[in-house]
Amino acid sequence: MKCLLIVNPTSGRKNIQATLHELIGKLVLKKVISSFEVFYTQGNRDAYQLLLTLAPHQYDLIISVGGDGTQSEVINGIIDGKCDIPLYILAAGTVNDLSRALKIPEKHDDVVKTIAKFHQIKMDVGKANHVYFANVLAGGMFTDIGFKVDKKKKAILGPFAYYLNAVLDLPNQLNSTMDLHIEIDGEIIDEEAYMFLVTNSRLVGGFLLASQADLCDGLLDLLVVKKCDITDLIALSKDILLNKHLDSPFIIYRQAKHIHLSSSKSITLDIDGEQANELPIDISVAPQAIKIITPKVKKIKSNR
Repeated sequence: MKCLLIVNPTSGRKNIQATLHELIGKLVLKKVISSFEVFYTQGNRDAYQLLLTLAPHQYDLIISVGGDGTQSEVINGIIDGKCDIPLYILAAGTVNDLSRALKIPEKHDDVVKTIAKFHQIKMDVGKANHVYFANVLAGGMFTDIGFKVDKKKKAILGPFAYYLNAVLDLPNQLNSTMDLHIEIDGEIIDEEAYMFLVTNSRLVGGFLLASQADLCDGLLDLLVVKKCDITDLIALSKDILLNKHLDSPFIIYRQAKHIHLSSSKSITLDIDGEQANELPIDISVAPQAIKIITPKVKKIKSNR
């Protein structure tokens, strides 16, 4: 097979990048890959622009090395460029929700075995206006934390850097409610809320927030945290750790194909870890939009 390797050199986990030559060597020696071309991103949307230039099936495989934002950019490029090339995600970010939800291995021997077997799933993606997202679109409480944390802190502390910043910023976050207007597959919901998530996978920020989500079911999952007092919010956070939060009266949870969100307040969005346009926004599911190389498991899902 002929492979295109896309590497984001600024992603959080440099230890994976440092051993890429070893992985390439194993893939070649095992005769899994016959030739590699390597592309290092230097700025925003570099990978996206490259992928728009590819001819259909120009490569047999794309391996993308980076965090969730890099993977989202690559997925957008593959879909918009219509090259229809299967993707292997080699997680090198801070949290790596998507690769964890897909159960994609990172150890070299397991990567080689998985690529050699070349088992593919056709994964759904979300579409927010004209931008695709692989994992999550979020707004409200804590969803701007990722933009505030210094890259050096993320590299040293990993996901704990986000959690620490969230705790320190909690007094400010408690004032960040929004009047949220939701139109979801014909249902209308108006709610004063702290935050909302539209997710494709079950994992968000390393937490199992959407336990009913399935990456291949043709649906997106909406989770809204209603406004409540601080004691209820603390109780809800405990429920999240125990995966009991979907039973909370302060949670709205729906599965749908189309969602429209609006608010009278200015709400900055996080789309797969990247800052995005504000509300209002139209969100829909693009079913089976991307081919992903994964281990052959019974179900890419966690049952509640």
